[in-house]
Amino acid sequence: MAGMGAVAYVLMRKDFPITYMELTPDGGVARISTQISNREMAPLEGMYRPDWLARWWGERSIPMEQDNVKRLLDSKGYPNPGSYLTSNLGLSLTDYYWLRPVGSGLSWKDVNLFDNDFKDDLLDWRRDVTDDGEPTRSTPRYTPNGSLQGTIEKTWVINNGERCLVKGNHSYLSAESINEVIASEIHRRQGFAEYADYHLVRIAGKDYEYGCYSKLFTSQERELVSAWALYSNEKRRGNVSTMEHLLNMCTKYGMDKEEIRAGLEYQMLVDFVMSGHDRHLTNISFLRDADTLRFTGLSPIYDSGGSMFAGKEIPRNMKGLLSVETGGIVGKESNVVKLVRDKGLIDLAKLPPASYVCEMYSKDPKMSEKDINNIAHWYEVKIDLCRDLQLGRDVFSKTYVACGRGPVREPGIQGVSNGYQERWNEFARGIRADLETLSSLESRLAGDMLNTQLASGRKSV
Repeated sequence: MAGMGAVAYVLMRKDFPITYMELTPDGGVARISTQISNREMAPLEGMYRPDWLARWWGERSIPMEQDNVKRLLDSKGYPNPGSYLTSNLGLSLTDYYWLRPVGSGLSWKDVNLFDNDFKDDLLDWRRDVTDDGEPTRSTPRYTPNGSLQGTIEKTWVINNGERCLVKGNHSYLSAESINEVIASEIHRRQGFAEYADYHLVRIAGKDYEYGCYSKLFTSQERELVSAWALYSNEKRRGNVSTMEHLLNMCTKYGMDKEEIRAGLEYQMLVDFVMSGHDRHLTNISFLRDADTLRFTGLSPIYDSGGSMFAGKEIPRNMKGLLSVETGGIVGKESNVVKLVRDKGLIDLAKLPPASYVCEMYSKDPKMSEKDINNIAHWYEVKIDLCRDLQLGRDVFSKTYVACGRGPVREPGIQGVSNGYQERWNEFARGIRADLETLSSLESRLAGDMLNTQLASGRKSV
C-alpha cells in the first residue's frame, strides 16, 4: 500500500514490469522497490549507483529551463515538470518506459503514443480545425511532451498521420532552425544516410520567423538510447578518457568499436566545420532493437542547431574562431579534433558552398546582412582549416593562430568571400613589403662586398 499522499505505480517497459514505485503528487519519488524484474530491460543510466532509478526518473521530466514550459505548467495547474510527467504516465516517443497505476489494468496497447493519438500542447502548431476552431480529432488524454529533453522549446505533433518533432529557437532569430537544415544538407551531400532531415516551418505567435521539424525515427521496433545512458552505465576509471569509456561501453553492448568510432569522428568533423557548440552526450544516441535488446549502432544525427555561433558572439579573428567550447565529449574544439583519427571522413568538395549558407540565413528577415556574411565567411575558413587538418597541419598551434590569416586561397577564385579577398590582399601586401626589405638588404650587402673587394685590391697594389 502506498504511503500517505503517494500514488502506487509499476514502472513498465511495454508490457514487462520493471519495479514498484510510489510517487508524490508533484512527481517526486517516495519509494522505489529494490526488487527489479527484467533487469536487462531496465533503464541503463547510472545502473552502478544504488539510487539509479530514482536519478533516472528525476532526469526524465522536461526541464524547467526549456522555453515555454513555465507558461504551460502554470496554465494547466501543474506545480512542476515532475507532476506534468507523472500525469502523462512518463510516456515518451523515444523509448518504451511508462507508469502503470496499480490496479488500473492498463496495457501498452492502451497508452503507447506510437499508435495512439496525443496532445501537442507546447507550441501553436498548424492542424486541421472545424468551423468553430476546435481540433477535428477528439482530444487524447496523454502527451509525450512531458519527457522532452533540452532547453529549446519543442513539441511532438502528428501531421498528416506522421509523428514529427517541431522545434523553435532560443531568441527572435531563426538561426538554430536554419542550422538544422544546413546540417541536413551537409549530410545529404556527403551521402551520409543516418541523419534527421530537418525542414523549416512557421510557428504561430513567435518572435522568430521559422522553427523546424523532423520526422520521428524511432518506432515500436527500435528505440533511442542516449550516449549518456551508455556512458553512465558503469563508472569510468580515472585513467580512461571519456571517448574511450564510451567506446568501451559500446563494445560491452555488442557494437563494433571501430564502426562507432568512425561514426563519431564523422559527426565531430561536421560539427567542426559548423562550429558546433552543443554536442553533449544526450545529443549523441544509439538505436536498440525493441525485442532482442541488441544495439544496431549510432542513431541518425540530430540537434545541430547549436552551431554557426547561434546565441554566441560571432568571432572577430582566427583566435576567436578556434576557441569554440563544444560542450561535448572533451569541451574545447581543439581537443575534440585531436580525437579524430581519420580526418578524411568528410569530402570537403561535397560541402555546401558559402553561398548556400547565405541563402539559408537570408530567409530570416531579422538577421543582418553583416552577420550573414561573417557567418558564411567563417564557414569558408573552417572548410579550409579542415583541409589543412587533412594535410596534417596543426591549425590550433600558437604559430598558426598568431599569424591571424589562416589558410590562404589564391585570389580570384570564384566564390571567395570579401573577407577572404581582404585577408589575401593584406597577406600579399605583407609579402611585397618583405620582398622589398629583402631586396634592399641584398643590395646593401652587395655594395658592402664590392667596397671590401675594392679596398682589398688597392692594398695589394
